[in-house]
Amino acid sequence: MKEKENKENKILKAAIKVFSKKGYDLATMDEIAKEAKVSKGIIFFYYKKKDNLIKNAAIKSVPVEEITAVNKRDHKNARELLMDFGLSFLKKYENPELRNLLLMTMANRERFKQIDNALRLVCFQEMDMIFSKLEKFVDQNIPVPVRRGFLGSLLCYVIWWNDNEMSPEDYVRTLTDSFLNIFSKKE
Repeated sequence: MKEKENKENKILKAAIKVFSKKGYDLATMDEIAKEAKVSKGIIFFYYKKKDNLIKNAAIKSVPVEEITAVNKRDHKNARELLMDFGLSFLKKYENPELRNLLLMTMANRERFKQIDNALRLVCFQEMDMIFSKLEKFVDQNIPVPVRRGFLGSLLCYVIWWNDNEMSPEDYVRTLTDSFLNIFSKKE
């Protein structure tokens, strides 16, 4: 069983690498097989068709696991929650291949229902859970556009990763503090 998981993981990693460079449509199964150091037949044995491999790679680029993990952890205050969310999100995209693939995945979200569902899970359900917790900490309603603004700022960091003048930690700290200043209680 472990050998099967290792081979599947090896193929998926190779697919992520090739898709991130060539795109979903231009990448070939031959290139993925070469990168994974397996035969093309082995890829088809595990994934049956290219579209299945695309779906698996695309979903891997979406931060569902990271944001779900943030929602499962206990946080002492609003700052700790937002820092955890921001740092967990950006940590995933330290890998340039996942950064590129996320952008392609977002552009192709309507192509496959599973990809669209994964993005909706992050942008709506999981994000809403984070901001519901946040609202309890700040004792205020946070409008949807403001909620999306936090995620949008993180996405901008991902898009311009190599051009950022701040480290991910400093960026998230500054974003979190600025965001919370909006909701600080006026005395």
